[in-house]
This record gives sequence, structure tokens and C-alpha cells, in this order.
Amino acid sequence: MSDIEVMIADNQPLTISGLRSAVADQQDIRVLAECQNSDRLMDTVRDCAPDVLLVSTDMLKEELDELERLVEETEKTRVILLTNRKDVDFLEGALRRGAKGVFQRDWPIHQIPIAIRKVTNGGVWLEQAVAERVLEEVLSKRKAPDPDEAKIASLTARERGVVELVCEGLRNKEIADRLHISGATVSHHLTSIFRKLEVEDRTSLVIYAAKRRMVIF
Repeated sequence: MSDIEVMIADNQPLTISGLRSAVADQQDIRVLAECQNSDRLMDTVRDCAPDVLLVSTDMLKEELDELERLVEETEKTRVILLTNRKDVDFLEGALRRGAKGVFQRDWPIHQIPIAIRKVTNGGVWLEQAVAERVLEEVLSKRKAPDPDEAKIASLTARERGVVELVCEGLRNKEIADRLHISGATVSHHLTSIFRKLEVEDRTSLVIYAAKRRMVIF
């Protein structure tokens, strides 16, 4: 089996030294190149084409857009992000932008070879506690429905029809004639619509419907 060729990119010489030492005695991992200049990062990765890039968020100016651009332009290289960041949104964002792993600086350095092998074999590297936090955050976002979507979904088909006609500028009698129902029934529908959408009057209803794209003007 050929060596896993790794590039290390960080603006701190001590960090590079520590990462190099972490893989020094690994027979299947070889440090191919090092980079301390963020302006040279992209060119160095292109020239070396490593299997795995260990890159700090400092080198990317803490910008996930920079990470995404790096991943897109070096698509055969698996990126492991080195960071002090612990906020879940950032970590989730890094994975969504293409990082194959996130390694926080306070983790034991001896886990670096494990992370490298895992992403090389097609996996994703996250320390377990962080992975659990990211998963919990993702699931909580999925569980929290958009309150406006829930309100709109509570409308009956007839009520949605009334909303459309109100937005066309029709008054109650005109709506009644259009739908072949009584004026009292129109008033009943409007009362129900106002309650469900939590709006106060016809004007508020029109504004609400326009903002939520319930109708096309």
C-alpha cells in the first residue's frame, strides 16, 4: 500500500512541528509539504496534490467561503480543518463546505494519524463529543418547524381561496358571489383566517400573504 501523502498548512511553526512529529513514526503517512503563507496556500496545494491537507482556520482567515473555494479547486485532496472554534454552527458549516474532518487544537495530537487514515478511507473525522453536538443541532433544526408554515398549513382549501380573493381586492359580497356562498359564511371564514394567521384585519392579511408568497401579485 502506498504512503498517504500529507500537506500541513499553518502560520505557526510550533504547530507545524507538532503535526510533523505526530506522524513521523507512522510508516504509512508521509509529510509531502508544509506551508506557512496563506497567500501561497492554494498554489502549494495544487503543485503538491497531497492526499490529505491539514490546514488551520488561521490560514483561511476564519472564512468558510475560503474553505469551500479550497475544496472546489483541489477536489482530490481531503481537507482536515485545524481550529480552536467550538461553536456548532461553524463546525457544521465546515463539513457542509467540504471539509472531511475537523480537528480541534486542544485534542490529543496522537489522534492526528487516526484522523488522516479515516478521511483517506472515505470517512469523516470528528471527535465523538463534537459529532454528537453537531448531530443534535442538525436534528433540532429539523424538528423545529417554521411557525408561518404551520399557520398556513392549518388553512382549509376554502380559506386559502378566500385569502386569494381578498388579495385581489374583493369585498365580502364579491367573494360570496364568486364562491357561491353567503356573506355570513365569508365573514366566518375571515374570522377563522385572521385567528389562524394571527393577523388583525384585511390589510394585515394581504401584507402577510405577500411576504409569505401565498399569492402572486
